[in-house]
Amino acid sequence: MSTDRMSPVAVFLSKTIDGVVYAVITAGAASLVGLAVGALFAEPLVVLKYLLFVGGFLQVGVGIAQLWPSDPSDVRESAPDEVSRTQRVVDRLSPTRCLGLPVGRYFALGTKRFLSGLAILLVSFGLEAVLGV
Repeated sequence: MSTDRMSPVAVFLSKTIDGVVYAVITAGAASLVGLAVGALFAEPLVVLKYLLFVGGFLQVGVGIAQLWPSDPSDVRESAPDEVSRTQRVVDRLSPTRCLGLPVGRYFALGTKRFLSGLAILLVSFGLEAVLGV
């Protein structure tokens, strides 16, 4: 069945799962990179927390800047032209195919970057609130 004939709920659910998987993968990658950088210093978790905090805000800012329309024709959501390496990894790990949801309809890159930034900020907050770093 083509993605044009799927119900709007199934398409939204597929987009949401794709966005959440994208955010989790990028937050995990940012955490691993931050932990590797933090290992060079005396307090790796403290360095990780601050790197994630700054990186999360930068990612949210870039996502908002990409979503901001420059003229009225930008208000319509367009399909992405090319698939990034991160999106290919997300497609392999996403459970949308197992659930029978449409594949190939994604949120805009700005939306995914915004969600990714929120996930990174959530990890930073978790380090502070849960672990007391």
